[in-house]
Amino acid sequence: MNKALILSLFMSISNIVIADFVKLSSDGKILDFENSNWSCVLDQKNSLVWEVKSEKEGLQYTLNTYTWFDGETGRGDGMYSKNCFWGESCNTQSYIDDINEAQLCNYTNWRLPTRDELKSIINYYSDNDILVDLTFFPNTQKDTYWTSMTAKDNPSLAYEIPFFYGGSIVREKSIDTYIRLVRSAD
Repeated sequence: MNKALILSLFMSISNIVIADFVKLSSDGKILDFENSNWSCVLDQKNSLVWEVKSEKEGLQYTLNTYTWFDGETGRGDGMYSKNCFWGESCNTQSYIDDINEAQLCNYTNWRLPTRDELKSIINYYSDNDILVDLTFFPNTQKDTYWTSMTAKDNPSLAYEIPFFYGGSIVREKSIDTYIRLVRSAD
């Protein structure tokens, strides 16, 4: 009897966790959980919409990396990163501009997430080496992802979140890594 009650409780909690994320189509419409073709994820708990990376080469290719640049600090020419779709200006600002121009999921206000926002999709209870829910965020790399946050004491450094152990670290903005864009759902 106790095992049945525990199993029932576990299943209820699992459904609650899954209900926090909702798949969105390329035009921003809500999709069924079973749908295998989605472009964004709505995080209902934090009222955010997240970009989903693609396994196909192109603008949102999962293996593209970028140097950190916000128009003022960082590396604008992306000279240390040629691992993006267009092969030049491989920086975060150029990518944000291109995604906004493409109107991903019908939105034009994409940006880099804060440290807290990016940490909010980490699942420390994951059975995978990558600490995000791969059901909603497939093609996520076991590496670090840029945040929008510059280090207070050194403007040449920015924070990134390692999806293989959580937490946050700082890195030179001139070195490339992965990015996942976000926007407010409000």
